[in-house]
Amino acid sequence: MAKDYFLDDPNLDRVLKVVIALAREAYVTRDRMLLIEKKLNEQGILSSEQLDAFKPTDAEQREIEKNRDEFVATLLGPIIEK
Repeated sequence: MAKDYFLDDPNLDRVLKVVIALAREAYVTRDRMLLIEKKLNEQGILSSEQLDAFKPTDAEQREIEKNRDEFVATLLGPIIEK
């Protein structure tokens, strides 16, 4: 019977999937954010200092936390699925 995983342990494969997904997300996000920040700064719309000083409202904070929780669930999905 052929194994359906690459490493010696299918659990390690799940962890590797999480790492790869996280790396992909981080790279795409970083790349896009650098471009967005550069364009906003060039057009005088938003400086890095203004962005760093941003404080979300309570509603915005709840939305941030909701998005964070969904992101974490997506990343950890391969580990907890059986």
